[in-house]
Amino acid sequence: MARGARVSVATVSRALRDQPQVNERTRKRVVTVARRLGYVPNRAARSLVVRATQTLGLLIPDATDPIHGEIVTGFEQEAAAHEYTVMLADGFDDPARERRALEMFAMHRPDGITLLGSMLPQRVTRLMARTSPVVFVNGEHPHLAGYRADLTHGCIRADDIQGMDAVVRHLFDGGYRRLAYVAGPGNASDLTRRDAIARALETMSPSEPLRVYGALPRNGDTNGTLAAEIAKDRPDALICYDDKLAFQLIDQLRGHAVRVPRDIAVVGFDDIPFARMANPRLTTVAQPAVELGRRAAAMLLTAIRTGTMPRSIRLPVQLVVRESTINPAAQGGRRSRT
Repeated sequence: MARGARVSVATVSRALRDQPQVNERTRKRVVTVARRLGYVPNRAARSLVVRATQTLGLLIPDATDPIHGEIVTGFEQEAAAHEYTVMLADGFDDPARERRALEMFAMHRPDGITLLGSMLPQRVTRLMARTSPVVFVNGEHPHLAGYRADLTHGCIRADDIQGMDAVVRHLFDGGYRRLAYVAGPGNASDLTRRDAIARALETMSPSEPLRVYGALPRNGDTNGTLAAEIAKDRPDALICYDDKLAFQLIDQLRGHAVRVPRDIAVVGFDDIPFARMANPRLTTVAQPAVELGRRAAAMLLTAIRTGTMPRSIRLPVQLVVRESTINPAAQGGRRSRT
């Protein structure tokens, strides 16, 4: 390779490690020759010398969730742009599985770790992964509800509170007054969204308390018990923990002759791709999922490069209004209850 690039062996080594002693023209010549010869660097051997693996660990809670897939996409795009590979693990929404994944990361020594939707306490997790910098995306331990216990550095969130404020304002503007929240799994985002709705509703209409329905069983509500209860109560609008829950309830409410949005408006959260294609198309709060992943990788790479973890940030969300909260028959004031 050195002969083909007309440089010394030492220069080849420096060029392939992107060291500043090699000018750009020479580096490109060495890389071109290396690719032509099919050279692949031995990162395992290199890691023994420089104590770096050029890999990032990413722990997600559920590989089947579309929003998690988008976050992974953004994370991998940013990592690849800096020539890092990603080691992916699924925690299956189980703290014990998360701990085992962290042990696996510790064995393989990635240069940094990102935890998405972790149910583990943040300070405990950092102690477990003390050999690498750790970034948290949408931490889900219940103590983090309302962002009260987030670390000042190394945390990234979508702004759920902003999103729920926008939802309540939108529903009130449409004449909906009796609002209900359908709970999620009792994690930080679920508690944060519920409390944000309650505060916004209290500000706009103190006489209309928020009705909260309990979460569906983890294995689903095959009997439609929750849908039957909602059909009997007939709130004006349902705000669901996420889009998947919203779709399940819309489907079950049809079995009780309740149509969305004719009889009840429904709002989700996440803006997964199916929200744009469902019947009716779903009003929801769009998380900046790809950007969350990209910013998480960028924060982690900054910590690796500088030894200093950047400050925590919250990214804005966007209310996306679609058919599930727009009922032309209700616009004449039929739903307005003061």
